[in-house]
Amino acid sequence: MRKKIGFISTVIILINLIVSINLQAQEKSKIPGLDTCISNKFKNLQTGSMPGASVLVAQNGDIVYQNGFGYADIEKKIPVTPDTKFKIGSVSKQFTAVAILKLQEEGKIKVEDKLSKYIPDFPRGNEVTIYHLLTHTSGIHDYSSQPDFDMNKPVTPQALLDIIKKLPYDFNPGERYLYNNSGYFILGYIVSKLSGKTLSEYLNETFFKPLGMKNTGIYETNIVLSNEAQGYSMNGETVKKADFQEMSWTLGVGSIYSTTKDLYKWNEAVFNGKVLSNATLKTALTRAVLNSGGKIDYGFGWFLSTNRGLDFIQHSGVSNGFYSYLERQPENKLTVCVLINALPTPQDINPILNGQAISEFILEDKMEKQEIGAGKIVSENILKKYVGRYNYGQGMAMWVTLKDKQLFGQMTAMEASPLTPISENEFYFKARNAKIKFISDTSSMVDRLFQYQDGLFFEASRLKDETPVKINPDFFDKLIGKYDFGNNYVIEIKKENDKLFVFCKEIIKWRKLKI
Repeated sequence: MRKKIGFISTVIILINLIVSINLQAQEKSKIPGLDTCISNKFKNLQTGSMPGASVLVAQNGDIVYQNGFGYADIEKKIPVTPDTKFKIGSVSKQFTAVAILKLQEEGKIKVEDKLSKYIPDFPRGNEVTIYHLLTHTSGIHDYSSQPDFDMNKPVTPQALLDIIKKLPYDFNPGERYLYNNSGYFILGYIVSKLSGKTLSEYLNETFFKPLGMKNTGIYETNIVLSNEAQGYSMNGETVKKADFQEMSWTLGVGSIYSTTKDLYKWNEAVFNGKVLSNATLKTALTRAVLNSGGKIDYGFGWFLSTNRGLDFIQHSGVSNGFYSYLERQPENKLTVCVLINALPTPQDINPILNGQAISEFILEDKMEKQEIGAGKIVSENILKKYVGRYNYGQGMAMWVTLKDKQLFGQMTAMEASPLTPISENEFYFKARNAKIKFISDTSSMVDRLFQYQDGLFFEASRLKDETPVKINPDFFDKLIGKYDFGNNYVIEIKKENDKLFVFCKEIIKWRKLKI
């Protein structure tokens, strides 16, 4: 009897020792001050009836932080948790890209293949490669940027493909980079065609189920998900339900829903060789090359950037009422995921900026000191070459001006802000926390700029110079009023002292329109 009691006591001691060791390990994995850092970043969601955010941080394979803020469903007072499902928008693109690469490993496709091999009647399909589609360098026009684009009614994959076929090319394949959704829809279409399954079935059977991603799938309009976040839109301090979006238009582009926990599982699997071979993954994470030999900061479904000496692999995504961000810092095996159910978001809440701030907090001692523009002087003659207007599309442009040997950048309806030199053709745009790089054509004429911001990469072509014209101020009276841009985004035009001004609650101040 005594032996039995002694054995039981020994077992209890061993159990207590194991528990103690595990608790100590958990404490060591805790990052000092991280809870406070993240709580402060999302404090605007912690009072009142606000949309929410799910935040997860993992390092070396272990989750070191996960929490939810605000509400997944404001009307029902359901809070956000790590198990809340969000639409993740263009973070979906990496799943489509990896599906193509998986099929390549099975010998069913090659990224060097021509599009015409899979869609024979696609216009100029013998010029476009799968590589071009993966890297946004195909020149195929983005269907979602059409002015009459309407996502309220369902669409079949074939019907959407037929729409894309009729669109003119923006440039010759491989000539430039221009982020667009058409390429990734076509890739999703090809995955379905080669696998003989719907894209939803293929992703579920190939990735989601094997990796234990039980809360991830392709969103279908008529389904009701458990723990589903509702989408909202902020207009100043007013919260409204987001406009309806028919998700069949975003197949392969931005149609996936997921949780921070599942996206953590995805990152761990991808970057630990459980999804693709190391050789294939290395190719996917290599900067794409244009026909000219120039490189862009995009691989296959991921943005590739360097911040203060460290490389980051990331993508953001938006959908009506949703904004997402998933990041990986490979050397330190760091994953940061932020999912938000609001677009526009509440004040000071931005998943990209907040996510990057979290990674910088954790990696501060491993990052280079930030010394932007220190001591760099660019001659006035060179600065003059950059003056002009640059087209960002959808009514947005940047005016670059020069005053007293200082360049200024002014986005539509914003105030002018200094462009601080980093090199002869690179500048820090503090107002947007962005880097601007001016690009010249073969004749050394500046014809476009690249903007690196929030982990994203934009290209804006230079517009032809225009001569200002005089307009009778009485004509401005016809323009006064409110203009609805959809998704609760409204601007108001006013006239004061024979000048036009534009007002938007997102901007808060009146700005003089350039006429």
